[in-house]
Amino acid sequence: MQHINELKDVNNVNLVVFDVDGVIVPRGAIVIERGNSIFLDLKFAPEKFIDLVKELLNYTNVAISSGRNMVTLKTIFSDLLGAESNGNIFLMQGENGGRLSYGVDEAGAGHDPEKMRLLAKLRKELRQIENEDILGYEPKESLITIHARHRIPEIEEAVIGYPHYILWNGEAYDIGQKEITKGSGLGIVKKLLEEKSGKNTFSIAIGDRQNDIDLLEQANISVSADKELLKDADYYIESSNELPGVILAEKLLKLFKETRSL
Repeated sequence: MQHINELKDVNNVNLVVFDVDGVIVPRGAIVIERGNSIFLDLKFAPEKFIDLVKELLNYTNVAISSGRNMVTLKTIFSDLLGAESNGNIFLMQGENGGRLSYGVDEAGAGHDPEKMRLLAKLRKELRQIENEDILGYEPKESLITIHARHRIPEIEEAVIGYPHYILWNGEAYDIGQKEITKGSGLGIVKKLLEEKSGKNTFSIAIGDRQNDIDLLEQANISVSADKELLKDADYYIESSNELPGVILAEKLLKLFKETRSL
């Protein structure tokens, strides 16, 4: 794994994918359902990043990939919704590949109907678990996300026997269809772009958590924003006062300007 400063050749890159929380948006956002109420305390990407994306669209397609639901993402990135320039577009992938906004339209993620029905059944069972360390559920359509103070054996036991994955990230559980990941979402994005342009899609992606592993594996060039956790990426960005996604966006824009003419 090399430092991001060693990245020199981006001539083939026509898609850049950014993870959201901790990469282009500060951590600490709260989107939790408790009873009949939903509590929102959103964090937003810095204006600097929004401006960088608008410039990057002159050279490449740009996507964000997140575990958040699509309504939350459309709120956070409202300034970029439907943005396009020079034939390139801004896309959003939510719920760990389970939802995709293609420009201003929605695209299918490839869910198995029976597994979605089983997920709804599992959601009802999980809601019966009473534990004071469960902080609440995050509203999502194709994924179950349960925020908790620490791992809860009853939740993990409840998923046994279901054909779904369960992932604990230190703050919350994600439970969903095994075939639907950020990596499968990237595959759909690539296919849509290739159908639109008639050209192969060559991507670079950045992430910092377990749910980004498949995303980085599917990207042509991978960037780790946490080199201790995601050790198999091609490049890494060290911690600093600047969000890692902003650092990557600046780096790519500089390289594009040096090697491509508009």
